[in-house]
Amino acid sequence: MVDNNNLDNNNVPPEDLESSESFETEIAETAAGAGKKSIWLLVALGGIVVVLAGVSWLFYDYVRNPAPLPELVAPGADINYAPHYLFSIYGVDKPVGVALSPGGDRIYVTESGTDRMVRIFDRDGEALGEFTTPDTLPGERSPVYVATDASGRVYVTDRTQHAVFVYDPDGVLLDVILGPDLTLSEYVSKHSGDLLPGTQLSYNIFEEQVSYQQPEKQVETLPAPDVPGWSPLGINIGADGELLFTDVTEDHNCVHLLPEDVTRSTSWQEFSPQAKTVGATGQGNGQFLFPNSAVTDSQGQLYISDGNNGRISVWDPQGNFLFNFGTGTGDGALSLPRGMHIDERDRLYVVDAVAQKIVVYDISGEEISFLFAFGAFGMDDGLFNYPNDLTQDSSGRLYIADRENNRIQVWSY
Repeated sequence: MVDNNNLDNNNVPPEDLESSESFETEIAETAAGAGKKSIWLLVALGGIVVVLAGVSWLFYDYVRNPAPLPELVAPGADINYAPHYLFSIYGVDKPVGVALSPGGDRIYVTESGTDRMVRIFDRDGEALGEFTTPDTLPGERSPVYVATDASGRVYVTDRTQHAVFVYDPDGVLLDVILGPDLTLSEYVSKHSGDLLPGTQLSYNIFEEQVSYQQPEKQVETLPAPDVPGWSPLGINIGADGELLFTDVTEDHNCVHLLPEDVTRSTSWQEFSPQAKTVGATGQGNGQFLFPNSAVTDSQGQLYISDGNNGRISVWDPQGNFLFNFGTGTGDGALSLPRGMHIDERDRLYVVDAVAQKIVVYDISGEEISFLFAFGAFGMDDGLFNYPNDLTQDSSGRLYIADRENNRIQVWSY
């Protein structure tokens, strides 16, 4: 009889002993492999947590301070690339000017089509309202460029009325700038005494009188004022709050710069700003042929789109001509520059109406350098048909008046 309790390895067949050792080795290797997989799984999970935390922080940072993605990921980095098309806002008839409210929640669009209205949209392109010059017919008005100041007032240049109409954010007429040193409220108050807040004014260059109505009083009239011979076209608010007009009066093309106290004032019944005027009509240095837009950079230098000369004219803060650029051939050359915008990085955006594109330059250094251009001719999304103006919000969104396509295109970084 065999005693199983006395069996030892010496009695185990060699092949069984080898199988046992191989099995133990497999178990050890499996355990080691499982350990390594667990470590890698933990590493992968940790990476996912880090990525999610980074994305969450970017989202939180964007909500606090909307900005293009590259500026959030690498703040201060010198990254330049063309934006991409987002969507279009329709319901406009041949738009020529576009501006944003100070908070960027309202888009103001001037139309050159049938009704010649100013349309208001929200940031998503939903219509909020419309307004126009009181007591005028469509054929008596032609709004072109539009701008807003820090208080939300809306400035609209009118080529037919030869004036700048100023409205509150909802389109109620506040005043009319009749010349670089004359407003409608100043003219009326000189003949009737100080006007009360809320006085309603009315002006039409084709009428022989102007009317006004103070709160709780009857409508009164005055003979139409003698207006200066000027023809405002482009309008912008400079970096320091100054009011910039381009003037396309025949044989006297120029740009007027009104100091920042004009846009900060709540009443223009006394209107005698220390205006500065630069330029003259012509093709030489310091001269213009149909200037469309004037903007200032962070250093106070003035950039003017010299439309029919096909170039950008640059002036120092004191009003001295410096140089021109954008002529010739190549990527940075311009055909018919119209509306312009300068962003916080001192990048100059220029609408080229004939070339059907937006040309972007770096103007932050001593020399102007071409960065990129975007757009081409067409009717599909992201294509232009005689664009005329543009502006940009704090998140980097660009709003472009695409005139002959009857839309505002929205682009983003």
